[in-house]
Amino acid sequence: MIKTYNILSLLLDYPSVELWESRSEIMPALRDEKILSVKSLAKVETFLSYVSSFPDVRSWQAAYSDVFDTSSKTNLYLFDMVYGTSRDRGQAMVDLKEEYLKAGLMPAEDELPDYLPMYLQYVANMDSVEQARSAMADIRGVITKMDECFAKEQHPYEPLIAILKEE
Repeated sequence: MIKTYNILSLLLDYPSVELWESRSEIMPALRDEKILSVKSLAKVETFLSYVSSFPDVRSWQAAYSDVFDTSSKTNLYLFDMVYGTSRDRGQAMVDLKEEYLKAGLMPAEDELPDYLPMYLQYVANMDSVEQARSAMADIRGVITKMDECFAKEQHPYEPLIAILKEE
């Protein structure tokens, strides 16, 4: 497993107690794997500073729900940026789910296949960093558009989206 993409997936997903309790291990793990640039590592530190502003995991979870459940402009669904509510989105979902299954991943039934943290889990399970970077390059246009929306809204998760655009 490529830890960097797994960590980014966890950071973008709904905060878990386990993640909260292990947040001090994030930067050392990212530095050890040496996938992210110095600039990207600084963005993770910026995000972790935001996380450290919360007194506990419940506060972080409440903030996560507030920022993602109240805005249709900034969400973590890749195909929303491409297809909106077009019928083509459904076929793209089916195709992506098939890619996950071919890779031996069982997508969560309670989440759409284009959910960015799920895609990052798919990337994290690739055989090599080169394959992972290629998969990220496949969605770079979508991530760029997503980053523009997040930056415009001054979204606290924007540093993480920016990393995905750059790496």
